[in-house]
Amino acid sequence: MTKGPHADVLIIGYSSCNTPVLMRYDAVLTAHTTEPHLEVGVPVCYLNERGDTIVPYGKYRYCQTDTITEIGFVYENQPKKSRIVCINDAGKELFYVFKCDNGPDYLKEGLFRMMDEQERIGFADSSGNVVIHPQYLYATPFANGYAYVTEHGGESNEREHTTWQSDEWKIINRNGNKLLEYTVIREDKNVKGLFIQYSHPSGSIRPLTYTYPEDIALADNFHAEVTLKDLNFDGQDDIAIPLGNYGNQRIQYEDGYLWDKTQKTYVPVKQLKEIANPRIDKEERCLFSFSRESAASYHYERFEYVDAELVKTAELIQTYRQAGGKSLFTEKHYQKGKGMRVVHSSVPIREISHYWLKIVQK
Repeated sequence: MTKGPHADVLIIGYSSCNTPVLMRYDAVLTAHTTEPHLEVGVPVCYLNERGDTIVPYGKYRYCQTDTITEIGFVYENQPKKSRIVCINDAGKELFYVFKCDNGPDYLKEGLFRMMDEQERIGFADSSGNVVIHPQYLYATPFANGYAYVTEHGGESNEREHTTWQSDEWKIINRNGNKLLEYTVIREDKNVKGLFIQYSHPSGSIRPLTYTYPEDIALADNFHAEVTLKDLNFDGQDDIAIPLGNYGNQRIQYEDGYLWDKTQKTYVPVKQLKEIANPRIDKEERCLFSFSRESAASYHYERFEYVDAELVKTAELIQTYRQAGGKSLFTEKHYQKGKGMRVVHSSVPIREISHYWLKIVQK
């Protein structure tokens, strides 16, 4: 299959009388079928605006693309295991497309997953240009500028949901550059830690070994992985490590490392794994925490980075005095040298600091 979306300016098409004609390929193509309804799996042909047949009838089967302006998706006309093919507006095959939810992969952050003849996965854009050439056994869609790719593992089916299981992953950016890779460390199949390798500004590869807390075996919804995100609002990628959910409240925890610009290395965030349900707020440049103390009480905390360490700067207790009644709030602020001091006691929601309104339970 060709790699580019528009290889030729002129093509040979077929008129309604099956007579070859020379035409440009920049016209809109529409799908037609002799079946009663145009639905997934029926044989189709594609005609241009003049009614000339660009894609002959029965060469492909319909795959949710009724109009092609640049590229479209069709099924191979095979009785079983038919692949999805990406074609351009000249009817030329470009590449195979990764299947998702029984159809072509979704466009995420301007890219979708494509495949070569050996079903190696890469990425293409909405015009059919191959941006990252197929080379991976599996790849996730892009999210927040990153995708996870691997050359190991296999599919796992659980509750009618298919996932890819692997202990070795790489994180790449939209240019296909590897930013970080990690391997899950196990003992007798039990997860113990992560061996992380990241790209140093000097061009070298630096190692980092993370050991999970001993109670990780008690976590629900736990998956050994690494994520990249800016934890302290300095514009640098930091490492976040999800630790799963705990207890009846299913409280989430995570651990992590900050990128130290001076030392040019990752350093642990000592306090992070103690914070319940951490939520990063870029606008406030802080980290919020939320937990339920009882059926009638909620606890909120605000943390900020001071000299590369997380410091609790504010606290809020929300209490319901009676069923169906309005809640009251007690708010504390950190004062240097004095610790946490009450600034509001048992007040209505309109009197608390505005930033709490983002997370307070209404």
